[in-house]
Amino acid sequence: MSRTRSRWSSSARAGSPARASPSGLLCSPRPWAYGHAADRAASAPWPARRRSEVRAMSTGPLAGVRIFDLTAWMVGPWCSSQLGALGAEVIHIEQPDVDWSTLGAGVPPLINGTSIGYIAWNMNKRGLSLAMKSPEDRAVAYELLKTSDVFLINMRPGVAERLGVGYDVVSEINPQIVYCAITGWGESGPMALLPGADTPAQYVTGFSTGTGVPEGDDELNRHFTQMDATTGNYAAQAILMGLVARKRTGKGQRIHVSMLKAGSALQSVRIAEYLASGQQPQRLGSASQNTAPHRAYLCADGQFLGVSVTNEDEWRSLCELIGQPELAADARFAANADRVDHREELDDLLEPVFRGMVRDYWLMHFERAGVPVGYPMTWAELRHHAQVLENDYIGPVETAAWGRVWMGGPPWHLSKRPARMFSPPMPGEHSQEILAGLQQQRGASEQPAGAPAAREA
Repeated sequence: MSRTRSRWSSSARAGSPARASPSGLLCSPRPWAYGHAADRAASAPWPARRRSEVRAMSTGPLAGVRIFDLTAWMVGPWCSSQLGALGAEVIHIEQPDVDWSTLGAGVPPLINGTSIGYIAWNMNKRGLSLAMKSPEDRAVAYELLKTSDVFLINMRPGVAERLGVGYDVVSEINPQIVYCAITGWGESGPMALLPGADTPAQYVTGFSTGTGVPEGDDELNRHFTQMDATTGNYAAQAILMGLVARKRTGKGQRIHVSMLKAGSALQSVRIAEYLASGQQPQRLGSASQNTAPHRAYLCADGQFLGVSVTNEDEWRSLCELIGQPELAADARFAANADRVDHREELDDLLEPVFRGMVRDYWLMHFERAGVPVGYPMTWAELRHHAQVLENDYIGPVETAAWGRVWMGGPPWHLSKRPARMFSPPMPGEHSQEILAGLQQQRGASEQPAGAPAAREA
């Protein structure tokens, strides 16, 4: 029995027995009584967790890597949070002369006045307050950069230079540093100096054009900050590659990632399809323009079942399962290309079939037949789904200022040095600790060292 199932069992004994539905949901009169095995560690007193966090950071796969994190909102903080989960020491710089609300802290929903989004984006970091326009604070930044492995910033082109932390300055301080700049639109061109954000990036990259229903409007986008997260993930990949290259060559380098470039890369297949065919991707709701049947069908209980047939074996299995094996031999539906060409006719045949039984009936039989299926889940269903619980995909992080916060964990599992999620800092929370460390390094009588060719902001 796995540790997660053991956790369920001990919880179930306190009330009615738990049972799993065919859809994988954990059914119980008290579903919120169930938690993850991680609960035990997360419930430790705050000081104990702090000490354990420090120990875990020192043993992660990026242990010993220091990141100077001059980022705000989501795209940059998300990038550094991923690296922090892998054990890097991320020092997140909060500028005291910058409005707290502009950094995402005022975006609802809130916990104790702070955006849950801000809390999630800034996991796995320590906080240092530095006024980058101040020569004194900039000198502290330069001293930190001497011992940093990565410099990360997400601001418009030219801002880093005005703050005195452009690549020329930073690389002169530390030639081995991996310098990563994230922008909205790129560093040249007519849009380069415009502010970037997730929703405009979805529009400009073409995501919105292909999202929606036939004959629908063009202004739809995929919520949940898709372009922020995508760009942040690509930036984290690039930083890891920069660190690998440095290990081989002994030299740092400058990396640039833009939301526009990331969005184009993410859609590389769709862009290639358009350039080859000249056909703009269609808005098909839940359907796919490349395969069929591939969409959500309404079932007898008013619930939707998402079916994704990707090859001919699955198509034949579907036909057998619905009691119409002759469809597999129908010339209109014999191959995927035929089914795509006759999509409407196929849907006209399948829609009444799926309306004949409830969703969980179809779900159970399709899973047994090996045909890919799913269904649109609410967050509550996802939170309590047996597969999510079994693998601890959603877990708690204890924080001093905001209590226990539940969220999705790291997207990877490493068997030797697993990733960890740690509490985010309040702005400048670790300033005294970090500055004391610098003081210890240089000696009590030594003054902070400035940087060569330092520029006034």
